[in-house]
Amino acid sequence: MQDSRFPDSQKLARQLAEDLASRIRKSLAERGRVCIAVSGGTTPVAFFKALSLQDLAWDKVLITLVDERWVDEDEEGSNARLVKENLLINNAARAYFLPLKNKAANPVDGFMECENRLHELIKRLDYAVLGMGTDGHTASWFPQSKALAKALDEAGGAWCCPVTDAPAFPQRMTLSWSFLAGCRHLFLHFEGAEKDATFNRVMDPADIQNLTAMPVRTVLSQSAVPLSLYRTS
Repeated sequence: MQDSRFPDSQKLARQLAEDLASRIRKSLAERGRVCIAVSGGTTPVAFFKALSLQDLAWDKVLITLVDERWVDEDEEGSNARLVKENLLINNAARAYFLPLKNKAANPVDGFMECENRLHELIKRLDYAVLGMGTDGHTASWFPQSKALAKALDEAGGAWCCPVTDAPAFPQRMTLSWSFLAGCRHLFLHFEGAEKDATFNRVMDPADIQNLTAMPVRTVLSQSAVPLSLYRTS
């Protein structure tokens, strides 16, 4: 696990954007197409803007979300709106965006359409940039959630999972660990002293296998997928 620390958010954002762009260029040269997943929230905004300026063959890049709140794109809580306003701009305006939310009334009803679209448009996820909450969640894998067993079931097969008991925005769709475990490279991006303290609790050797309490441990305790940490010092 690579652990990169930066003195401020802007330097972190630029370096993460440059490092991911470098990997994307190599992947495009090798395979001709790249699929990436990004997270919502306020933390990745500077990173999105820096990535949007990178000189890439963006028309060969598919961007989807790690998770999505089941709200319309014109609502403030929409991760799709966040991505469209901050990442799908500048050079990256040419990228293809695959949302997780559809017209179904709720994520349970929208699950099969979302699952089918992921399989239709993605053979394998190349890169995913995850975040981390102060409760130890990542994606929409929340501690003690009723959806957690399905979301973390690596052998379960489903690439996405409906969530109906998340905090703040209860109804969500999230990518599953079954899908993310096939990724070529994972990034975990978080900032600030509070999240550093969370990370220290997450990495407690005596509790590292307690995934239900802090689901981000799923990513941090595995060794199958290369993982890079990007955080402020």
